[in-house]
Amino acid sequence: MKFGKKQLVLASLVLALGAAVYLNWQFAGTNRLPVDSASSTVSQLGAAQLVNNAYVETVTDDLEPESGVEQTVGDVLSEARVNRQNSRDEALELLDGVLEDVEADSAAKEQAVEQASAIAQTILEETNVENLLGAKGYEDCVATITAEECNVVVAGTLEESDLLVVQEIVMEQTGLTADKIKIIGTN
Repeated sequence: MKFGKKQLVLASLVLALGAAVYLNWQFAGTNRLPVDSASSTVSQLGAAQLVNNAYVETVTDDLEPESGVEQTVGDVLSEARVNRQNSRDEALELLDGVLEDVEADSAAKEQAVEQASAIAQTILEETNVENLLGAKGYEDCVATITAEECNVVVAGTLEESDLLVVQEIVMEQTGLTADKIKIIGTN
């Protein structure tokens, strides 16, 4: 069986998309197992317990804050990450549907592959920005990149020097100009 150029390009794009999703999953920290749900106490998002001398993070499915309870910055950033991932998953499901549709023409399939590749590239850029910011000491941050702009939310108060560091990292990783980058610090 011979593979044509289109099949090789498609296979390489699918592999790149898979690698990007894996890296996003790996660096997002979702590889921790939840503690037994039969425990009598309700745990909050981000709470940690020591079980059998191993670190286990407990997570609840309740993303809505209880009435009268203020959301912390970490909760807001976690919710932003979840919303970003959910939107990507929906977009990728639509693109997969086009690729699997036997009746779809080749132009539609080619456009779906291009869009999937663009999503994979965006995921890679966002992961790179967040990891580099974490390495510079801005550990709790969320980067959202589109073709036209980048929004970065960083936990804490940012000084002018902090803004320059964040801006430089985003410019290097995305190729965007400074006027297309919005940096938000939480107080």
